Amino acid sequence: MERHNRVKRFFGLVAAGILLVPTFSFLLGSSASGLESNKTVYLTFDDGPHPIFTPLLLTLLDENGAKATFFPIGSRLEERWGSDDLQDLLNRGHAVGNHSLNHRDLSKEKGNGAKFQLDQSSVITEKMAGFRPSCFRAPFGEKNQSVLETASSLGMKHIAWTVDPQEWNDASIEEAMNHIVKRFEGGAIVLLHDRKFLALPIVKEIFRSFPSDEWSYETLPDCRNDEEKNLRSSSRTTGDIPVGKVVDIKKIGSNHVLNGWGYDPDQPEGELKVFIEEPYDQSLISIKTDSQHNFKFEITDLETDDPICLWLKNEGPLRHNSFIGCHNVHK
Repeated sequence: MERHNRVKRFFGLVAAGILLVPTFSFLLGSSASGLESNKTVYLTFDDGPHPIFTPLLLTLLDENGAKATFFPIGSRLEERWGSDDLQDLLNRGHAVGNHSLNHRDLSKEKGNGAKFQLDQSSVITEKMAGFRPSCFRAPFGEKNQSVLETASSLGMKHIAWTVDPQEWNDASIEEAMNHIVKRFEGGAIVLLHDRKFLALPIVKEIFRSFPSDEWSYETLPDCRNDEEKNLRSSSRTTGDIPVGKVVDIKKIGSNHVLNGWGYDPDQPEGELKVFIEEPYDQSLISIKTDSQHNFKFEITDLETDDPICLWLKNEGPLRHNSFIGCHNVHK
């Protein structure tokens, strides 16, 4: 089974080309893969989106069935991305937070400056995604009680980090990985920046050293929105491409069950087709959403170790189908 779809193959090839950098072998020790029984790690990315690096990073995450949390700068999000771009990030199973409008030190803002920075960034996200972020990360990590109270009044919790390899300061890959290896454990929150090229080879090396079939890479709980399905769906209008998400993966006996949802405003009654892997190969497995726009995709006799990748078929004007990410089912 092919791991990637044709639509994303360009980015995959570019990623493979630019990531041909030396890799490093690290002596992890007997405790490195079992520091805690909970082996969930949270990759986070600040300061994006970047027009080249962020799409490449999304492809790299899909290759490993990994989910992450992104903290874009509001002004960059507005300048560089459209609604479909942010919806694509969410479709793949990632989460989005708030990193202020202009990346100012919020603890030094006067009057309503901090509120303006946070609120306006949330306004931009809501316009594109259909909902406001429930979490934020203060630029430079600088915050005080006033900033925290302001963010709380806007419905957001602060997210710090436990691992900072400082690739933003042009650390070498070896220096960054030495830092990461010493601090990598269940519950770790890794700080990276999708505006920096160095984040790409570092993430690739993280997956090599801590593979996703042994570790779970998930979105931060405080950045998830329980109403995401309804809010994102209600933001779509006739002619828009579908949105959706895989929300749960279970193994039942020898079968793998992926539960999720998909919504196309051009087919509001449901019956939206969900594909596995290539949407252009009609011989591949497909199912349809129910009247509540939910789906339950059951895969039997799985013969691949690769993440399983799903698509939603666009029922509206000819544009393109929606990719809803690659997901690990081998744990």
